Amino acid sequence: MTTLDAIIVGTVQGLTEFLPVSSSGHLVIVRYFYGVQDMSLSYSIMLHGGTLLAVIVALWREILDCAKLLFSGTRTGMTILLALIIATIPGALIGYLFASKLDTLFVEKGLIWHGVQLEPYKFVGAAMLVTAQAFLHKANEMLKHHGDALDHGPWYNAITLKRAVWIGLAQAFAVVPGISRSGATIATGIMTGLSRATAARFSFLMAIPIVLGAVVHDLLDHRVELMYESTADLQVKCIGVAVAAVTGFIAVRFMLRWLQTHDLHDFVVYLWIVGLICIAS
Repeated sequence: MTTLDAIIVGTVQGLTEFLPVSSSGHLVIVRYFYGVQDMSLSYSIMLHGGTLLAVIVALWREILDCAKLLFSGTRTGMTILLALIIATIPGALIGYLFASKLDTLFVEKGLIWHGVQLEPYKFVGAAMLVTAQAFLHKANEMLKHHGDALDHGPWYNAITLKRAVWIGLAQAFAVVPGISRSGATIATGIMTGLSRATAARFSFLMAIPIVLGAVVHDLLDHRVELMYESTADLQVKCIGVAVAAVTGFIAVRFMLRWLQTHDLHDFVVYLWIVGLICIAS
């Protein structure tokens, strides 16, 4: 992997992790259309570590608010903690059970159907259309007919366990490359009655336990591969990780500001364009 490759991959990972367009889907596109060969699992682990740092830094105020509420023993603090746990369980369970099989279909090999090779990026393109229509478009329709929900008091007052269940189920769908984790969870949050800003905040906070869990799990399973990384390769990949952290921070702050005045329509259009190109290629 060259330094340019690392920068491109890091930028794609950082931006698309928090924009509602699917980071895993875009990494597949970069792999097949740009031709980055060394997309090893060890590098994927490192990239997710970069975006994890990005969201922690970008949402440090929200994290501090939640910590204060929890340690003060308030009911709201316990509700937020339970909501994050409940919202994380479906995605973690589905990922544990099916991630390897989905990677084979959507990332590594694709499928041979009646003698015709269907490349992984075609499945990713179809999944992007699912994100656009099943999640983002439906959220936009709700905003069109009912308007944006009003936050009464601090954002965390609107977080309930029932909403966490629905948002967690949406996150489980994002195990499929091409279905955006942030898109599915933000859209579902809006459809459960959260404001756009609160849905985004909770979605990004949900990324912390799910990404942290994935990083720890992969580190334990592939520690040998990481130990034998050459110094030169490691230095190049660290550049990509730094880029992922910076662009991830930018993406989080951008989305929080964007959703104050915009809906998700532009991302629906983008996903339709990219998805159809992938399917037709």
